[in-house]
Amino acid sequence: MSEPDELDITAMRRALIERMASSPAFAGSPASVSLLWFLFKNGEKNLSGKEIDSEFLKRPHLHVDGNTTRQQVLELRKRIRKYHIDAPQERLLCILPDAGHTAGYQLRFEQLDRVSACRNFWSVHLQFNKEVPVVCSRLLFYWDDTAGMMFRFMDTNIEGTGKQEALDVLKHRHRKHYKEDLIPGHLYVDAGSVAAAEIVREYFRMSNRHLPLVLDKFSNPDWLKSSPIVIGNVRNTPSMKRVLSSPAAERLAYRLDEEKFCGITIKNPKKSETDAFAAMNIEVDADGSFCEPFTNITIGIVTRIPNPGGSGAMTFISADGTFMTEQLATALTNESQLRVVFAKMGWSIEAPIPERFELMFKARLWPANFDDQATEAELICGRA
Repeated sequence: MSEPDELDITAMRRALIERMASSPAFAGSPASVSLLWFLFKNGEKNLSGKEIDSEFLKRPHLHVDGNTTRQQVLELRKRIRKYHIDAPQERLLCILPDAGHTAGYQLRFEQLDRVSACRNFWSVHLQFNKEVPVVCSRLLFYWDDTAGMMFRFMDTNIEGTGKQEALDVLKHRHRKHYKEDLIPGHLYVDAGSVAAAEIVREYFRMSNRHLPLVLDKFSNPDWLKSSPIVIGNVRNTPSMKRVLSSPAAERLAYRLDEEKFCGITIKNPKKSETDAFAAMNIEVDADGSFCEPFTNITIGIVTRIPNPGGSGAMTFISADGTFMTEQLATALTNESQLRVVFAKMGWSIEAPIPERFELMFKARLWPANFDDQATEAELICGRA
């Protein structure tokens, strides 16, 4: 197939601008539509804020300072990103970079090779106009100097760094291991969470988005106001527990147990869900709870909800198995694996996926040993 000529490329870009201008993302904003067309018609020209002030806004030169333009551009950029979030099927991407990156304002266009399940899945984060942190939890350990031993419990962590609080929670949960002279500290991060975070961050790097890695310390950090990707569980990650315990998460059905390691709960389990677990020889109680047979099968949950405390979305990747966490991140960034997930969920890769969903996966440890790798994560069931 021959490459499109310059006229074809211009026509393709114009058609994209027409679709954008008439889309819900631009509804109620004629100023953004006008600025979009103005920048498009100026083609390859980099326009300064003052030039847009005088040529587009028709402001008198005595009143030109570029500040009004900056506000208009911020609004336009937000609507462009909203359009692409709503239309992941687009093969042509429109971008409005910061003026500092291009010595002026100019629309840029990027041709995507094909419709992508990965791009569709992550578009809500890819197009977010602020920093998108990847969050891992710090694990609470106890150092026993007299025994020369360091230990931790899967169900034990605290918010912050208070020594007395760390000792009190140990005494409450595991009294026989409590000693007054123990030294608590958040000393390590789970290897699987770090590996999962790096897999996700590498995918975003390939899309020219550089995501910071953040270690979770408190339940109400500033990054909760952004569009975070959180890796961990409610027992180890204070901020995850805060969000998933809020009214915004009341509709969620899939949960790792807040107390019991390897415990899982499905709220109001459906027959299709209990049948899926029965086929794995896992019995789900009437209240929807069960324990995963962690010697050979491990379970993981992926959840997305609109951010209740800010803008954008929050994506949670949760598992009790180190290797499962890594396999979940792999499944969510691997095109062929994710297309299988889309097919099982009945999602089209050419249409926006639901803004709120839950996915439950399984992976086998082979040969059923915590020192070995897990198989690929496989979707068991999901809700949206």
